[in-house]
Amino acid sequence: MPKFMQSTTARFVGMMALTLFAQGFLIWWSANGVGDPLGDVRYAYDPWVQNMIGSGKLLGLNAPWVYPYVALAPIWLPHLIWPTDYMTGWLLLVVNLNMLTVGHLLGWGKRLDRIRPALFYIAAIFLLGPVSIGRLESFTLALSVVAFVAYIDHKEHSAIQWLNVATWIKVAPVAALLAAFVASRDRLRFVIYVAISVAATIAVGFALGGNGNVFSFVFQQASRGIQIESPIALVWLWQIMVGVLPANPTIYYADSTLTFQVSAFGVDIVAGLMTIVQLGALAITAWLAIRAVRAGADRDRMFAWIFFTATLDLIVFNKVGSPQYQMWLIAAVVYGLIAGIQNWRTVTVMTLIICLLTQLIYPAYYGEILAGHVGGILLLSLRNLMMVYLLVLANYRLTHLGNTEKSKSIFARLLG
Repeated sequence: MPKFMQSTTARFVGMMALTLFAQGFLIWWSANGVGDPLGDVRYAYDPWVQNMIGSGKLLGLNAPWVYPYVALAPIWLPHLIWPTDYMTGWLLLVVNLNMLTVGHLLGWGKRLDRIRPALFYIAAIFLLGPVSIGRLESFTLALSVVAFVAYIDHKEHSAIQWLNVATWIKVAPVAALLAAFVASRDRLRFVIYVAISVAATIAVGFALGGNGNVFSFVFQQASRGIQIESPIALVWLWQIMVGVLPANPTIYYADSTLTFQVSAFGVDIVAGLMTIVQLGALAITAWLAIRAVRAGADRDRMFAWIFFTATLDLIVFNKVGSPQYQMWLIAAVVYGLIAGIQNWRTVTVMTLIICLLTQLIYPAYYGEILAGHVGGILLLSLRNLMMVYLLVLANYRLTHLGNTEKSKSIFARLLG
């Protein structure tokens, strides 16, 4: 075998080995580190399966559920893989899923020019910690990466199908669909593709015995309170930390969602408003995206910055702030790296730092936050402020894409 081929094969095998090692360490760390970062698998996913077996009801189809019904696939697969030990089945599934994702990203050794996005993918899930292999976001991230590879290779129809499936597991990939729609050269065809995909997904849901509960995830999410890790929760956490309590805030555990939330005067009103604020932020992103289209911005750059901005809209203005939400951000950064977007280094580095801070927040210093201690709340504040900074940066970059040469020259003259 030629020396070049040996070297290429060795690099590919090395990347796959690195992916396996990183996940092996995360599995070990989940068992030997602090807290219970795989708690969702143990206390939510496995009991859901057992309850469905006992009741004969399928969540998201003929019983209400917080997730779209397609999420049943990754929920059920671990039970089918290892019926006697759900956790083992889950870890086997996720480890192989990430191996397949990295392998696909690298073209099974034929696209080693994509080592940088692959390295970022591995580093990000490693820094995020065991949470990155213990949540449904593992599947939306993997499916999104497959979609991005198809999109870069000008297979828009295929990309839409993958993103549609990902969105019906967790809704975050809708940000990528928004970006793809704006950047599409044929938006009518794009809408038709999406409509067919969504209609087919809904039809399958009803064919599997679904009823109105196929749409229950929309209402289940809307009724949630303000989770303590969300940026807006800092308003009350800082009151707890400094001992100024005009709103009498407390932290309580919500059994229905398995999360810690804030209780205080005005919280319910703010929680209701956050959905409206989030939609408003997405509308602004859409408007900036339209400006970029009219200015003739590069298609890949538009997709990257629209996707990144919309993803941050979904995180920063979310009343829920679960640690796995950083995997939405990882997906957006991976696309920028695959597409080779300029001025992407700050985004990449800060996302890696945010992933590390998120692991420190949960589970390492989570108890400090729950107790209202300064160190934990300052750590959470730093992470959330970094995301706000990235959102400001993303809006600036997207605005810049929408500046036509004429507007740039006028702005330059105004500045003298």
